[in-house]
Amino acid sequence: MEKIGLYKLENGKRVDTGRIYIRNEPWPDSEDDCYIVGINNWIINKDGKLLVQRRAMAKKNNPGKWSSTNGLIQYGETNIETVQRETKEELGIEIEPNQIFLFKENHFVDKHWLVDIFITYANINLENIKIQESEVDKVVFVTLDEFLTFDISTTCSYIKELAPMMKEKIKEIKTKINL
Repeated sequence: MEKIGLYKLENGKRVDTGRIYIRNEPWPDSEDDCYIVGINNWIINKDGKLLVQRRAMAKKNNPGKWSSTNGLIQYGETNIETVQRETKEELGIEIEPNQIFLFKENHFVDKHWLVDIFITYANINLENIKIQESEVDKVVFVTLDEFLTFDISTTCSYIKELAPMMKEKIKEIKTKINL
């Protein structure tokens, strides 16, 4: 039973309501003005290439489609903690908060779903990745332009719209960490 935090938006700021939503339960009418929040974590290497993952064929949503590391913020968890947890669970990679850069917060995805988009710098090799086979069946490094040609999942369909800004953010991160 996955407990997801519920949030409201007040003056453009996300506020934790202190209430929970049980994942895969029907959405309660009493929470019609609330949101659950997911994270998308785009990992880049020293060459500025994205580590993208293909969703396992057994996944209920978007099987076999390409995405970033993603997941929902659990009740009581911060978005950075979610990035760390999901990256460890799905890819076996441990990352530190100073490697994680917020790209876009509170991006609207659906009526009750927001997503925080992150870019994480991690100088890793594919052979060091330990995928969670129930979530992921393949990982590759690609440029952002190459990724835009992939069959992408709905969890990252926004990337076509945000790609120009994302390229700038990747350049900024590379400069900040002296690559």
